[in-house]
Amino acid sequence: MLDTSYELDLDPGRARIAVVDDDIVFVDLMHDLLANGEGYEVISSSHWIQSYEFIKDAQPDLVILDLMMGREQTGWAVLQLLQEDPNTAHIPVILCSAAEPALRQNACRVTGRAMVEAIAKPFDVDHLLGVIARLLEQRSGKKLTN
Repeated sequence: MLDTSYELDLDPGRARIAVVDDDIVFVDLMHDLLANGEGYEVISSSHWIQSYEFIKDAQPDLVILDLMMGREQTGWAVLQLLQEDPNTAHIPVILCSAAEPALRQNACRVTGRAMVEAIAKPFDVDHLLGVIARLLEQRSGKKLTN
């Protein structure tokens, strides 16, 4: 069952981005930026426990995944599940977290993985949009229009 904050508008012409974060303000910001501002289809989940199944069921083109949900670094476990499952291993992931020390300490988990990027909050919006565009292009092998 999908746990979405926004209705699924399955438009095959638009890239679908899943935002997994327990901070509803961040989720709203990403929806405003990515859906309203950039034209992407945005779906979201604020429950890390169901986030793996949410992503597996929704099959988004890209995932923005919070590292810290609650007081735990649960994003690593979700990332591992996604990478180990052949049904989700192809989906690019952006780890996005205010826990910059944790991102730096665990850089080996994302280093060398072509479809995983780590971005610390607060981030430069243009940088985030550039990373999203690059990962979507890498995944599809062609330039995407949102």
